[in-house]
Amino acid sequence: MNPVDRRVMLAVFVAAFAVCALLTKSHVTGWNDGSRIAAVDALTANKTFAIDGSPFAVNLGDKILYHGRHYSDKPPLLTLLAAGVALLVAPLGITLRHTPTTAIYLITLLTVGVWFGIGCCYAYAFQRLLGFGPRIAAAVAALTGLGTLALPYATVLTNHVPCGAAALAGCYHLVRGRAGRRAHDVLAGLFFGLAYAFDAAGIVVALAGAVLLWRAPLRRWLTCIAVGAPFVAAQLAFNVYVSGSILPTAFTGDVWTEFPLKPGATGPTPFVLYSAADYARLAVNLLVGGKGLFSYTPLALVAAYGLVVMRRAGGVMRELSLSIAVATSVFFILILTLQNDYDAQNFGERRYVDVFFLLGIGLGPALTAVRSRAGVLAMRLCFALSVAIAALGTVSPFAGARGETGFAFGSAEFAALMHRAPVQGCLDVLLLIGILALVAWLVPFPVRDARASG
Repeated sequence: MNPVDRRVMLAVFVAAFAVCALLTKSHVTGWNDGSRIAAVDALTANKTFAIDGSPFAVNLGDKILYHGRHYSDKPPLLTLLAAGVALLVAPLGITLRHTPTTAIYLITLLTVGVWFGIGCCYAYAFQRLLGFGPRIAAAVAALTGLGTLALPYATVLTNHVPCGAAALAGCYHLVRGRAGRRAHDVLAGLFFGLAYAFDAAGIVVALAGAVLLWRAPLRRWLTCIAVGAPFVAAQLAFNVYVSGSILPTAFTGDVWTEFPLKPGATGPTPFVLYSAADYARLAVNLLVGGKGLFSYTPLALVAAYGLVVMRRAGGVMRELSLSIAVATSVFFILILTLQNDYDAQNFGERRYVDVFFLLGIGLGPALTAVRSRAGVLAMRLCFALSVAIAALGTVSPFAGARGETGFAFGSAEFAALMHRAPVQGCLDVLLLIGILALVAWLVPFPVRDARASG
């Protein structure tokens, strides 16, 4: 990578981190991030993973009970990183129990915010690796960060952004490793191991890496496995420690106890078979409905078109498109068959964030392939809608009543923000307009600029 690209990547990281600095939450927004905050508090205050006694564990739903002690049901890696940040800022008098708003803000920003910046940097680097010009690479990095649900979930302490960013980095180093440098295979194994440690779904996203290695020498396979295996082993050991099973805690129903469920509500029920009609209803919901991939991220349509372009191009482009298609297809099927939170109070389907960084690889090829003015207009519309929807999600990623769409509760939350803090609300609107203008200026199209691809 030349010095110019390194400087641009630094600028991409700084810009992405600055966006997170503006938007990161300073309070617990729901059970998902609250469960991790409770675990961080327990680790720093009580030196234990058990969250009993933590003030953040009161009325918490995302917890499990094993051998008489409550634990967060989340994978531990992000919690450990967050605990490290908490220990670093503690000498400044910033702690979760004494200055919770400042502590939550810094813990989230210096963990998830950093990984968000890393993911955007690799989005840029990947496009350059595939031969696209700096402007297209920068546009893809901007769209990946600002036009997907990675943005709202980068503002809270959740594991999906780090998982997705790590998976993208793993694929990048696998492609670089084809030149024979073992260091890239080591880095690929490291990042895929981290992806799994951040989120058990990372093992599915790692299928993209397996496809890229399909015809690779055995040495490359063994290097990646040897580096990534310790992360997998550590995660499995943790699962046994807190639940008595190597399975992720989401799949060990016997430890789901004492959930503060509302009357008539039920706990998680994985591995339950539904009717064909129910699966069809869930599929519609996950594609174009209340949790829809395309309804919350129209940009995914452009990425899908880019994968088709990559498939036709052959070579490494074709292998990449296949690897992304396999990983995302299996990922969707598992959400469809195992997910049980049709009415979950999330802005869109948060699990999709795990694959958005990979899907973003298809944006560069799509941008350089479109030729008609109608195609350009359609893409611009997808970009604008995706950026606006992602911005709406930053207001409150976890909120709303059961079954209420993210659009409804996001709009309600923003209306409430305008009522209690009109100046901040107006500044948010102006910021969104500025971001849309920036994206419109940054994204080139060959129909408008024949030199856009480099």
